[in-house]
Amino acid sequence: LYNHPYKKAYEYSTAKAWIDTHRLVQGIKKSKNQMFIETWHGGIAIKKLDGDVPKFRANKSIMEQLKLTAECADIYISNSNQLTDIYRRAFYYHGPVFKCGYPRNDIFFNDTTPVKKKICEYYNLPFDSKILLYAPTFRDSFVKGSIDLSVYNLDYKKTTSALSEKFGGNWIVLVRMHPFLLEREEISNICGSDITDATKYPEMQELLCACDCLITDYSSCIFETALRNIPCFTYAVDFEAYKGDRGTYFEMEELPFPYAKNNDELIDNIKNYDYEAYLADWEAFKKKTGFYETGHATKDIAYIVNEFIKGNKKPLEEVKKEKCI
Repeated sequence: LYNHPYKKAYEYSTAKAWIDTHRLVQGIKKSKNQMFIETWHGGIAIKKLDGDVPKFRANKSIMEQLKLTAECADIYISNSNQLTDIYRRAFYYHGPVFKCGYPRNDIFFNDTTPVKKKICEYYNLPFDSKILLYAPTFRDSFVKGSIDLSVYNLDYKKTTSALSEKFGGNWIVLVRMHPFLLEREEISNICGSDITDATKYPEMQELLCACDCLITDYSSCIFETALRNIPCFTYAVDFEAYKGDRGTYFEMEELPFPYAKNNDELIDNIKNYDYEAYLADWEAFKKKTGFYETGHATKDIAYIVNEFIKGNKKPLEEVKKEKCI
């Protein structure tokens, strides 16, 4: 739609319901007979978002988009008190927030075996292998500038060796770079011959379901993967620089995931991993942030949308009145 402005205008003007994961762009208007649900595309966040970032606040276009989105939305979807607070403060939204969890995370409440089988068949991997998913995020400067590959200097060989020693099994690596870097030539050879590049795989949640361990830096995908209670580690060599440029809501040590600033620390974290302590830290973090996932968010939201399309606005009004936070 973004490459076809007339088709885009037609779809927006004739659709009964809108669901979006990003900010609306200027020029869009919603009628009183249309419903708009803003889901956002994150969840609990490590990196600061939109109005909480000074350089974004100074961007007139971003601010206009934020305010337009807030004005048009009937409800925002949230999976935590932390995210709701961000909506209020950084997204300038003061309407109803439906704390129902994220539909995309319902997948984690089902048997993930068929998903792993699908991934293994897709990449021709042995089904009995253990999968390490390395899924780092981008840096703002990379979007238009050069990419500093040193922030992605994970030692795959030492890491898989440590995982095998700690947890057993034959470990293989899938690398999922951020979509913003998808077409960048600099990352085209980052994987090497013995590493599988999963950056172009169409569904991130399936990769998170298939892996047996996740390593990331500042991506919110770690909170989703942790729903499976599998080992998750943070590896970030540039935290102070990242915090100075983008800003973060947490210090890395505040997170329930073992944090490493270099490869040696990562190997130590794997070797010293304590599953029971990890689960206790994760439960405490969920309580602190008001983290909330049910496994039936898709059903809850689909009911509201379907009823609205049929002309029954009562479920939407009930959510606004009774189920918002």
